[in-house]
Amino acid sequence: MSIIRLDLSALQATAQITPEEAARLTALALPDRRGGLAVNLLLIFGAIAVSVAAIALVPNAATGLLLALGALAGAEALRRLMTGESFTLLATALALMGTLGLAGWVGWEFREAHPTQPALLITFLLTAGAIWYRSAFLAALAVVALGAVFGSGTGYWHASYALFVEEPTLTIAVFGLLTAGLYRLRGHVPESWSNLITVAARTSLILVHFAFWVGSFWGDVLGGARWPYEDAAQPAFGLAPWIFAIGWAALSLTLAFTARRGGFLSVSAVVFLAIHGYTQYFETFGAEPLSLLIAGLVLVGLAIAAAKLLRGRRGA
Repeated sequence: MSIIRLDLSALQATAQITPEEAARLTALALPDRRGGLAVNLLLIFGAIAVSVAAIALVPNAATGLLLALGALAGAEALRRLMTGESFTLLATALALMGTLGLAGWVGWEFREAHPTQPALLITFLLTAGAIWYRSAFLAALAVVALGAVFGSGTGYWHASYALFVEEPTLTIAVFGLLTAGLYRLRGHVPESWSNLITVAARTSLILVHFAFWVGSFWGDVLGGARWPYEDAAQPAFGLAPWIFAIGWAALSLTLAFTARRGGFLSVSAVVFLAIHGYTQYFETFGAEPLSLLIAGLVLVGLAIAAAKLLRGRRGA
């Protein structure tokens, strides 16, 4: 949407438009929503403060569940009873708070169960929320939650952040198929659903890249202890790290050269290809002075080559 700002008083003073034209343009102007935005933000922060205070006063899972259900009820009431877009932001915030609150409650209530069970329930809740509210943010979180079903996740401790993928091969297979399916589905749905499906597909592809990344370090052992129905006594089949390294490079190069230039697929492929090259280089040669010197010279050469290539394309 293009937005053009005009000073109607100045245009009338210089006789560039007539008073009738100024009145017509004023009637066509979009309403000023700055006041409504401020009210929405105050209500959102107020709701968050009330929720935090309630949990602090009554620190148990039931309190969180009641607050989540209350947020969802408020979101539905605003969506159905309020006309116009005055409280759209508040309704969206309440919907996100309620859906994430329910997901958090599931994680807390089933914390003693096998990790697969709460991950599946949370994936279902986030997917339902994404579809019901048409939220791309919830769609991305639903894909991430599905990754937890197959042993993917993150961890944080003091000044450190970790990414783990327990089943790289399975993750690549599942989310590779999911990515392809979602991109194919995108061409057969109404435009209003396109953004949601696109975000889910892109998030799924990022998980594929992450699985290749982890596999390129340590490989994979198929038939690990992730699934409770597996017999740990059965022999496991292992895949060496070099298989993932070659596969990741092949996938990234294929996407970089075949996908639409400048689009997410090609740009993300180049980014992860650079990460792959950086990873393998220092895994092989280490952070020694000579290896750092060679790496720096290679990067300078790549930058010059990329600049010439881009300049040549602009000229063409």
